[in-house]
Amino acid sequence: MKRLGLDWLTGFAGRLFLWFWLVLTLMLVANVQLSRHLRSDEELRPPMPPELEELAELRGHLQRFADRPLLALKRSKVNRFLVLFDPHSLQPLERRRPRHWRIPELVASDSGVQVLEQGEMRAMGPFEIATLDGPVLAVWLMPPRPMSAWERFWQGPAWVRLAVSFLLVLALSLGLAAWLARPVRQLSKAARQLGDGDLGVRVKAGSGELGQLGQDFNTMAGKLASLLASQRRLLADVSHELRSPLTRLKLAAALMADEVQQHKYVQRIEKECDTLEHLIEQVLTLSRLEATLYQEEAEDGDMAAQVASSVQDWRFHSPDKDILLQAPAEAPCRFRPRLLQRVLDNLLSNACRYGQRVEVQLARSGQGWRLVVEDDGPGVPDDMLDKLFEPFYRGDPARGHQGKTGLGLAIAQAAAKAQGGTLKVGRSALGGLRFELQLAPA
Repeated sequence: MKRLGLDWLTGFAGRLFLWFWLVLTLMLVANVQLSRHLRSDEELRPPMPPELEELAELRGHLQRFADRPLLALKRSKVNRFLVLFDPHSLQPLERRRPRHWRIPELVASDSGVQVLEQGEMRAMGPFEIATLDGPVLAVWLMPPRPMSAWERFWQGPAWVRLAVSFLLVLALSLGLAAWLARPVRQLSKAARQLGDGDLGVRVKAGSGELGQLGQDFNTMAGKLASLLASQRRLLADVSHELRSPLTRLKLAAALMADEVQQHKYVQRIEKECDTLEHLIEQVLTLSRLEATLYQEEAEDGDMAAQVASSVQDWRFHSPDKDILLQAPAEAPCRFRPRLLQRVLDNLLSNACRYGQRVEVQLARSGQGWRLVVEDDGPGVPDDMLDKLFEPFYRGDPARGHQGKTGLGLAIAQAAAKAQGGTLKVGRSALGGLRFELQLAPA
């Protein structure tokens, strides 16, 4: 099982979990608090030392009624804070007590002096007061105790607590919803900007599933920008490359007025037409490969046989070249034959054009195969190696490029990528270039 960690908590699923967890926890706490404070919260407890000191001071003040009738006690100002009871029947002598308090239970208790507490209100008793008419029992309605604002809130009306709890849950839900939706809004805004042509727009990629979505968007935007830049560069290069044969065609057509030289100029026009046709075919092939529109199913075959066949063809095509092949008898592999043939033809053509000695090696590489083509030609400077796969790039002028379109190596690399392979270039021990094609297992 995948271990739950911080990455999971910051992901979309983790945020949903935190949202539900926080809301449910808040609801649980609110229910517990409401159930506690909505019920009768009167508490009967023993008095604390400061309360006993206050009671002693009050009883000392009430000693002056010992030689006075009970009526004098009832008419005194201090009686406003007392509830008097008959010591025999335990019935109240007056009806001035809070009806919702359990003061009769306090008087009937055998535990001596107790404190009955409800919120900030307190009552303490029973205790005797001596009068001329005999003793009476009394319960003292004590001054309200100090309460914090939090306690006053919970002691307030239930509807206030419910309203505050509802507003708190609403605010928390809105905040969490905005937190969850922020990366989605950013991604939506970036998508609109990308659709309006702003290829440089990117989003801030965080962690989790939405962060991965942002990274994928940035990757997609980068590929789109690169593809469009490549297309613009290709159009510019094509227009430049077509200008030269078209100029020669116009010149040859103008010179055909000379009847003596007509046959010579007709041949020239045919040659330039062939050049244009080859260039257009190469451009279309590269465009299809880069746009992944080249349709060919991979099939199981013998890669060694196809490499050997290509080498044999180029030996026939270039009999003055020394082309060596080192390969196993069989090389079972799953590949696309026509794409592989394009790679082989372009690499061998390039090697035979610049080198006298060409070495081709096919060997196992892990679960796949590695094909190496190298020559003893003049090579190119190290700072130009990475540019050899760019369309219409012809490398060092010292190598010569007559008859080249500058698209062969670009097509070879695109064909390698189209079947899941890689094509790299480096300097060869023979003195020229070394091309390495790596085909991974299907």
